[in-house]
Amino acid sequence: MDPEEFRRWYESVAPDLLGYVRRTCDSAEESEDVFQETFTRFLGAAFTDDDPVARRRYLFRIATNLIRDRRRWTRRWGFAALLERGGSSPERSYGERVDVERALSRLPARARALLWLAYVLELPHKEIAEITGVASTSVRVLLSRARKKLLAGLERTDR
Repeated sequence: MDPEEFRRWYESVAPDLLGYVRRTCDSAEESEDVFQETFTRFLGAAFTDDDPVARRRYLFRIATNLIRDRRRWTRRWGFAALLERGGSSPERSYGERVDVERALSRLPARARALLWLAYVLELPHKEIAEITGVASTSVRVLLSRARKKLLAGLERTDR
């Protein structure tokens, strides 16, 4: 696609794409990042189909995947930050860190170990099973219960 053709196509699709990412992202900053990254990846992919509908569909697929990846990253690292020393990030107040550490300390040792191995060290379930001596088929269920207990403990400290 020559530069002039790309400019025309960009002007026709950009408003719709920006509206889409603004409504599906968590913040204005995130939507701007996703919007720009979508076009960067599109150009880097060297999409060869001349059909503008196929190009548009591919562009929206890139944006959707970027948003999905960011959510996964935020969930994973947000939870990891919460676990690591009470989430000692600058955004957390001293009181919040104390609450997290208190909620963690109330969990059974196995639950704390499972959470740490899964979310901070990012080990696969099979390896977590081998380390903890838990059946590999049980790791996912036990992690889910540990997360719920931790979050319930945090809700109790909020009251």
